[in-house]
Amino acid sequence: MRSEKEFTAPPSNRDKAAYTERRGTVEDVKGLRREILMRANALYEAKAYARAAEIAHELLAVLPEDVEMRYIRAAALTGCGAYDEARAEIARIRTYAPDHAGAARQEIYIDRAEGKIRTQIVHLRTFVAMLEEHIAAGDRPDYHRVFLASAYSLLGEALTLTGDVAAAVEAFLASSRIETAREKKATEYSNALFAANYLPAEQRAAYAALAHGYGALYADVRPLSCAADAARGHERIRIGYISPDLRTHPVGTLVRPLLTAYDRTRFAVYAYANGAEDTLSQEFRTAVDVWRNISGMTAAEAAARVHADEIDILVDLAGHTQNNLLPVLAHSPAPVQVTGIGYFNTTGLPAIDYMISDVHVDPIGAEDDSFIEEMIRLPHSHFCYTLPDDLPTVAPPPMVRRDYVTFGSFNNFSKVTDEVLCLWKKLLDTVPNARLLLKSKLFGSTEGREIAAERFARCGIPTERVEMRGFGPNHLTAYGDMDIALDTFPYTGGITTCEALAMGVPVVTMRGASHGARFGESLLINANLPELIARTPEDYVEIAATLASSPDTLAALRTNLRAILERSPLTDARLYVRDVEAAYTEIWKRFVRSTRTV
Repeated sequence: MRSEKEFTAPPSNRDKAAYTERRGTVEDVKGLRREILMRANALYEAKAYARAAEIAHELLAVLPEDVEMRYIRAAALTGCGAYDEARAEIARIRTYAPDHAGAARQEIYIDRAEGKIRTQIVHLRTFVAMLEEHIAAGDRPDYHRVFLASAYSLLGEALTLTGDVAAAVEAFLASSRIETAREKKATEYSNALFAANYLPAEQRAAYAALAHGYGALYADVRPLSCAADAARGHERIRIGYISPDLRTHPVGTLVRPLLTAYDRTRFAVYAYANGAEDTLSQEFRTAVDVWRNISGMTAAEAAARVHADEIDILVDLAGHTQNNLLPVLAHSPAPVQVTGIGYFNTTGLPAIDYMISDVHVDPIGAEDDSFIEEMIRLPHSHFCYTLPDDLPTVAPPPMVRRDYVTFGSFNNFSKVTDEVLCLWKKLLDTVPNARLLLKSKLFGSTEGREIAAERFARCGIPTERVEMRGFGPNHLTAYGDMDIALDTFPYTGGITTCEALAMGVPVVTMRGASHGARFGESLLINANLPELIARTPEDYVEIAATLASSPDTLAALRTNLRAILERSPLTDARLYVRDVEAAYTEIWKRFVRSTRTV
C-alpha cells in the first residue's frame, strides 16, 4: 500500500474553479469526477481518512447528489470516529438510494464501533434479507453477493459475542459458501471452526466432523514437499515457526523460549511472521537464524518461500485463529508439519501431521477420532508460561477489606455457557454473601451488559451480585479485586489462568472429557496445584466454597502462589525447550525412517 504522501493533494479552489469551468462538457465532468472519486478512494484505502473525507466534501459541494462520493465520505468519517457525521451522510445517501448496500454496511460498522451489539444484529438481519431479495430478483447478483458474504461474517462475529454460538457458526459457514475465492472461503470457514469451540458440551457432537470440510477446500492442491526431502543432509534440523502472532501477544509470549533458547548445535530456527512487528518481534528477529516477514504474500508465494528455505519441520502456531496461515501449510512446503500452542483443536487439514499436546491434555489411550493430526504428547506441559519481568505487586485478598468473597473470571464471556452460569449460581447459593467479578469485551457497552444480564437472570443469578467490567488498562492489577478465579468449561482458560496464578489468585478448574476441555487440568498439574482440579460439578462448587470459607488459606496462597509457579514445570523454560526439541528429533527420525521403507 502506498504511503499517504504519494497521493495528490485535495482539490484546491483552483481545482473547483476548473471543475466549474468544465461543467458544460459532459465527458469533462465525468472525467474530473472520476479522478476525484479515485483520489478519495485511494486515500481511504491508505487509511488517510481525514483527507479522504475532505476531498469528498469538496466534490459534494458541487455535486450533492453524487451517492458514491457521499458513501466514501461516510466511510472515511467512520474511520475517523466521527460517527454522528457518518450517520448523517448515510441518511443523505438513503434519500437518493434507499437500498444502497454500502451505506447499510457502514451503518453496521458504526453499530459495532459504538458497542451497540443488539442493534447491530437487528441491522445485519435486515441487511441480509435485503441482499437476498436483490439476488433472488436477479438484481446485480454478483455485486450483492460480495456484501452478503460480508454481512454473514459480521453476523457470526456479533452472535459469537452474545453467546448464540450455534447461529454464529451457521452464519460463518454461510459466508464461506458465498465467497468465491478459496482463501476468503477458508477465512470464513476458520471463523466457523473457531466459534464452534464456544459451543456447550451437549451441542458439540453435531459439529464433530466440521473441521474436515476445511481440508476439502484444499483437496486439489499439489504438495510442494516429498519424500526426497529427507536426503537434504542438513547439519542441523531446520525448524520453521509460522504465525501472525510473533509479537507482543499471548502466543508470542508462549513461544519465546522456543525462539530464543533453542539448541543451536542441533537446530536452525526460521521464523515466518505475518504482520506488523514490535519490540518482541525484534527480539525474535535477533535470536533466530533466519527471520522473514511474509506479509503481502499469497499462500502459494509464502509456501514457495518456505520450501525454498528447505525447512524440515514447519510449526504452525495459530490454527484457526485470526489471520492464520493454514493456507500456507495446505501447500505442504515442508515434509513434516506440526500445529499447536496457539490453538487447541484439530485443523482438519490433512497436510498437517502432528499436534503438540501433553500427557495430561491427551492421556495415553484417550484418542479423539475427530483429530486429523497425531498427538505429540510432551511429558510435562504443552506450553511454557514465562513470568513477565514487570508483574505488579500481589495485592492482599480483597475479602480482607470487604465483608464478602469475590469469585471471578476474566475469560472471554463467550466461553461462559449456560451450564457454567448455572454452576456458578449454585456456588453463589452455597456462599450467600459472595460476589462475581467478570471482565470481557461484551461488557464494554450498555447493550452488551443488557444481553449478559438477561442470561444471568435466566440462570437465576441476581445482577446485583455481579460486576461486569469491560476491557481497560492495568489488566493484571485488576486481579487484586478477585479472591478466587473460576475457570470456564468445556472451553477452559489458558493465559488467563496463568495470569491469575501469577497474581496470587487460585483458579478452580473442571477436569474435561476432551482435548480442549483438559487444558485447565494440565495447567494446574504443571503448576503443582492439582488440588484445585474438580472431577465433577459438585467437586467444583465444594473446592471453591471451601477456599471461600478459609481466609487463612487464601492469604497463604496469595503470598505463595507466584513462588510456587516459579518452581513449577509450567514456567520451566529449559525443561520445556528440551521436551519440545526431543519431540522434533523423534518425529524427524520417524520421517527419515519412513522414506527408507518406501
